[in-house]
Amino acid sequence: MPRPTHARFRRTGLPLLALCAFLAGSARTEGPAGSDHAPPRPPSASQGHGQLSASALDALEQRILGKGCETTLLGDAKRRFVESQLLCDGHLSFILVQAALDGHPLPDTQRRLHALLADALGRARAPFMRGGTDVVLGHALPRSILYRGYVLLMLAGIERAGMQDAASTALFDALASQVVKALEHQLLLPSFSTSIWPCDSAPAAAALLLHGRLRGHAPSEAAAERLIARLVELSALPSGFPTQVDAKGLVVERTQRATTLAWTGAFLAMAAHPAAGTFTAPLVRDYCARPAGSLLPLAACREWPRGVNGKEDSASGPLVFGGYSVGASALAIAATRLSDSHGTWHAHLVNTAREMGINDILSRPGKRPLETVLYVWGTTIRPW
Repeated sequence: MPRPTHARFRRTGLPLLALCAFLAGSARTEGPAGSDHAPPRPPSASQGHGQLSASALDALEQRILGKGCETTLLGDAKRRFVESQLLCDGHLSFILVQAALDGHPLPDTQRRLHALLADALGRARAPFMRGGTDVVLGHALPRSILYRGYVLLMLAGIERAGMQDAASTALFDALASQVVKALEHQLLLPSFSTSIWPCDSAPAAAALLLHGRLRGHAPSEAAAERLIARLVELSALPSGFPTQVDAKGLVVERTQRATTLAWTGAFLAMAAHPAAGTFTAPLVRDYCARPAGSLLPLAACREWPRGVNGKEDSASGPLVFGGYSVGASALAIAATRLSDSHGTWHAHLVNTAREMGINDILSRPGKRPLETVLYVWGTTIRPW
């Protein structure tokens, strides 16, 4: 890639894709897609924090709980991402829990986890309030399944790490029970107002599975299994896993996308559910590529199926050269890490991120907190 172009992509924060996409144009070939016989799931990084030092994580926490996360992707005002605060709270919480489970807890992890939870229960609610709220143990919580799934998964992590208190356990139980009841009336619930994206049910499904296991609550596990079965059923449609459905479960937007597959596969794998492979396998097979073939160990993922000229949006993030997607590739890092069948794909996706300057972002975690937490989560997470 010519130096001016390379510098421009590094400055604008396209660390995941541009080099790999450039190679797609120059090599005019792609390596074979699909499962690989690579090494098993990689271990967590040396200190359990990915490539971030404890001081960098301190800076990241201060930014997230202080100024907060920008409601944009990569600092571009044209790329809105209204749920960024919730994702920052949630994914930093997941990182801290994983570090504790791996035997490398940060000092004062319990306080950090509860502070992030409090933020999620407070200002992170804002983008979801238009869909209505219900009071749960004194908290007016949005009905959004995406919001509730994230909060439940944060509570599950706190419980899994043994850092719960009476209040968090009570909220975990009460919110899980309320979500179970809601799913009895409608299996696929809205994310924002009345809009339903099936993939957004994956965090809630994972959290309910964990609630059932951690708290010995069979109704939570049963509800999760029904929800996952519906997601799997949708994935079996001739057009693949749909992006959006209506309240009756009828398909509104049928084109299968890489971000929805990666998102669903990653979250179901966090709860060690075998259905995760139903989403991760087609993601890798149909959307991810090694644009340089065997020449370089690099990989990236398209957002849209081959032959579909889709536009970028808040889910895909920027699309570059031939439709390679920042969002799809970033989420694929997590989905492939959590898969026993795609270890080499994970390594090659991480290599691309490193080649294109992810370390620049990690060296200043307070500048791009959302991008930082998503990458560190994707490179450290294990099934809970």
